[in-house]
Amino acid sequence: MLTKLTTLALAASVLAAPATEVVPRASNAKVCDDASKLCYAEYVASNSVSYRIAIPDTATTAAPYDIALSIVAPKAIGWAGIAWGGAMANNPLTLGWSNAATAVVSSRHSTGHTMPVAYDGASYTVLPSSKTNATHWQLDVICTGCSTWSGKTLDPGAAASLAFASAATAPADPSNNASKFGIHNAKGKWSQDLSAAKLTGFATLVAAAEKGSA
Repeated sequence: MLTKLTTLALAASVLAAPATEVVPRASNAKVCDDASKLCYAEYVASNSVSYRIAIPDTATTAAPYDIALSIVAPKAIGWAGIAWGGAMANNPLTLGWSNAATAVVSSRHSTGHTMPVAYDGASYTVLPSSKTNATHWQLDVICTGCSTWSGKTLDPGAAASLAFASAATAPADPSNNASKFGIHNAKGKWSQDLSAAKLTGFATLVAAAEKGSA
């Protein structure tokens, strides 16, 4: 557990540290993964981190829906993540990083520009297609709880404001999804057309991907 002084020091570093605004290189392109067989709408930041999203073609605002997320990053990226509401504060945060031959997901939340804490409002299934190799790491997850939170809902037929952040330094303990991690040195926002992320047969494809039988 962090001491009060450590917590204050971390908060101060978060507030003081600079972050580079990353301009997107591509947005909303469609890409299909050979291992999971899931097809995503892809956003690629200029630091070559890809954020890929797929949702059910049957999704509506009437009920929460699962989201398939894939983060593909160069090995030099220590961690990368998404803020589902388009800002760090008061929105679900999905972070990922490399760990041995696979990747780890961490569910976080923050009420301001302070170190994000564990968030139990979202749950994740890590797909077997998650991996780390000599050049890249890839985190593939299914998120339950990323489409609806605190009275907010991502409209599956509209554009959603999303944000990302990443850092070169890996978390202190990459094997632990509750590990401490440092301030981002790159960040940005994009408008994601969720209608472009709709995937026909989502439930069937996800079930196969979870078994590694896609």
